[in-house]
Amino acid sequence: METYKIAENKIFHAAGRDFIFLAEDNTIFEMDDRIKGILKKPCHAEEFTQEDAFAKLSCPPEEKNELFDELIRSRALVSSKGKSDARRIDFEKMSIQLKTLVLHVTDACNLGCRYCYYGDAGHAASAKAKMSRKVAFRAVDFLMENSVDLKEVVIVFFGGEPLLNLDLIRLIVDYARKKATEKEIRIDFAITTNGTLLNDKVIGFLRENNIGVTISIDGFEKVHDRFRRFPNGAPSYGAILPGLKKLLADKEGKPVVARVTVAGESKYIPEILDHLLSLGFSEAGFAPVTTSDLSYQLSLGEMEHLLSHFKMLSETFIDHAKRDEFYGFTNLVDNLVVLHEGERKDYPCGAGLGLFSVDTKGHLYLCQRLTGEASSCMGDVFSGFDRLLLSRFRQQAFISEKKACTECWVRKICAGGCYHEALVREGGLAEPNMHYCQWIKDWVELGLSVYGRLAVECPGYLEKLSMLRGHEPLMNHSI
Repeated sequence: METYKIAENKIFHAAGRDFIFLAEDNTIFEMDDRIKGILKKPCHAEEFTQEDAFAKLSCPPEEKNELFDELIRSRALVSSKGKSDARRIDFEKMSIQLKTLVLHVTDACNLGCRYCYYGDAGHAASAKAKMSRKVAFRAVDFLMENSVDLKEVVIVFFGGEPLLNLDLIRLIVDYARKKATEKEIRIDFAITTNGTLLNDKVIGFLRENNIGVTISIDGFEKVHDRFRRFPNGAPSYGAILPGLKKLLADKEGKPVVARVTVAGESKYIPEILDHLLSLGFSEAGFAPVTTSDLSYQLSLGEMEHLLSHFKMLSETFIDHAKRDEFYGFTNLVDNLVVLHEGERKDYPCGAGLGLFSVDTKGHLYLCQRLTGEASSCMGDVFSGFDRLLLSRFRQQAFISEKKACTECWVRKICAGGCYHEALVREGGLAEPNMHYCQWIKDWVELGLSVYGRLAVECPGYLEKLSMLRGHEPLMNHSI
């Protein structure tokens, strides 16, 4: 006789309703009274028969077959024989479909941010290498050749401070557009900049070419200038503000987003977000600094403090949602969209899958944060990918290979965490980020609570968030 068990799950309560999050499938369902008797059992490892299940379903006898079948289809109940979807992957034969290429157009930077993970902060801009036209054009060709049958690709300009090599960026945009037209695909551009070189000429170029802009800024003047200074020690906030205001005042182009590095302490997070939104940023996201330097690294206490701030901002987000308004708290938006889309992650991000980074010499790395790190080099744009190294990395980084993550209920969301963070804090690219493990669980649990409240109190709002991130509309989850 076939037996069943409750799928691994996390049950949560929000807005007076009960919900269940299925860990293996990354899906959320609201539970009604008919199924609570079976799904709210304390141990998902306990086995039972269909007859046992029928005894716990609170509905008329003629409805139990249909309801039981629905629980099977939704995978809230699974066969007790084990995972039926266990996959065997030939990593050496995994395809490479390149969608996003990050170009380090220069190693130079005109700031000397104290916590910077890339290079030696404070070195003169003239001492750093710049990407040549030859490397840049070959990188564009490489993107086109390896995008396979994709209809859209992305080039991101990075550094250093990429605007120090604006002349090359102009050439790349023109060349890439020509190549994309020849291949009949769409190409988008983005840039991450410290904002110090923004002027009318630069802003005009960014807007004319519809280039998405991310500004690295840590908040209002007092906070930003703690660590983000020029090499001579001069503060940078005042130098950024005039050009930044001009950029943000122009509403014709893509929305401008802010990236905040949280270092040393996690004070002022709500004030920082409100300040950045008041300047005109559409969104701002917060990232704890990645470093082994205790001077900047957030302690466990500071991480808990950060989460308390995130909880406060989540309440503000909900208040805005009830008015059908958008509150640009990037961290929560991303959290909610991942939950709503139900993507089952085998890897934490697109690094080494559809995204790679190119240094000034043309070497290929897993991502922009790992550019220059020998263990993350996967070939170059002239000779191509080192497929053996890449397949080896993909196997090591696969979530099922991370033994510490096997029983974690957020494994299909986190997938072990950032590779750069793992290298710096755990000693290896494919190591799970155990130092943030509990924090991630708490953050996802907060996301689930917000998700449930929005699903009940603001029907349709989650769809809007998902579409904002470029996803197709979904049906709401329910059983």
